[in-house]
Amino acid sequence: MSKIKLYRDYREIKKKFSRTAVAIGNFDGLHLGHKGLLDYAKKLSIKNEALLLVFTFYPHPLRIIRPGNEPQKILSFRSKIRKMSVLGVDIVLIQRFNNLFSKISAEDFVVKILLGYLNAVQIIVGEDFRFGYKRKGDTEYLNSGVLKNKAKLNIVEPIKGSGGKYSSSTVRDLINNGKMEMVKSILGEFYEVEGVVVKGKQLGKKLGFPTANINYLDCMAPQDGIYAGFVLHQGKYYGAALSSGTRPHFEGNERFLEAHILDFKEDIYGRRIRALFVKKIRDESVFEDNDKLKKQILMDCLEVKNILRKEGNLKINGDSYGL
Repeated sequence: MSKIKLYRDYREIKKKFSRTAVAIGNFDGLHLGHKGLLDYAKKLSIKNEALLLVFTFYPHPLRIIRPGNEPQKILSFRSKIRKMSVLGVDIVLIQRFNNLFSKISAEDFVVKILLGYLNAVQIIVGEDFRFGYKRKGDTEYLNSGVLKNKAKLNIVEPIKGSGGKYSSSTVRDLINNGKMEMVKSILGEFYEVEGVVVKGKQLGKKLGFPTANINYLDCMAPQDGIYAGFVLHQGKYYGAALSSGTRPHFEGNERFLEAHILDFKEDIYGRRIRALFVKKIRDESVFEDNDKLKKQILMDCLEVKNILRKEGNLKINGDSYGL
């Protein structure tokens, strides 16, 4: 795992690095297609004695270009950076995308930013890459001589799985429909939500099933329902029953993400944890009384344990899940 250098504007870099291999895109979700592109980019960077720089944007360009059409964010900023570090990325430029930046011409984006400020010697993009004012730049433009033989263009074809091309849009649809097993097949890992544990109304504790209320802000949560999953806390994975939704039994309307961590007694208020979603087991429900709710939660916990054991006949506590 490399320690990433992080920048929020291309002008902060200004020739700090003598040679870079620049991979450009939003990379939301970091699915297997993204990982394949970044793996290829890393090999190029090593071969060319260059640093691997990921050029991405915040907010999503559609927020500025077509307000109201910005897609839901799959991964939090923190999660994306951590996963890029694992993939060997050296530098991440999260360019603030605003009205001013949106008006940069395709030529200035290439000549001034990529070749000038970033000293790019390799440029790695997908085949549908578009850039510059009114999206006038594309891979054909990059091949037209604008690179001036200072950098080589590498167009990575979409990586496909059994269901076709890997796509962030598909991942969003699957998360919104609670199909976490299919999400894993595209991401190559369990979908995760990260946040800080905050105090709630302690409704679960009163029922005998205390929950960690996760304050997440920077990503989407799965479809309302109860899930089998894991919680990662201080480097250890614990089995958990995860609840995403509004707690209709208690007539709630505010959205929550809660984790009942199996066989766990620690006080983790104020701690940052990650919830990993394995499989949806049921929808949220309203019960006749709290006793029936408690019986259902107990059944949920048993089902969670059975599901997690199938992930590798693993123990239901500690750091031995082998994820």
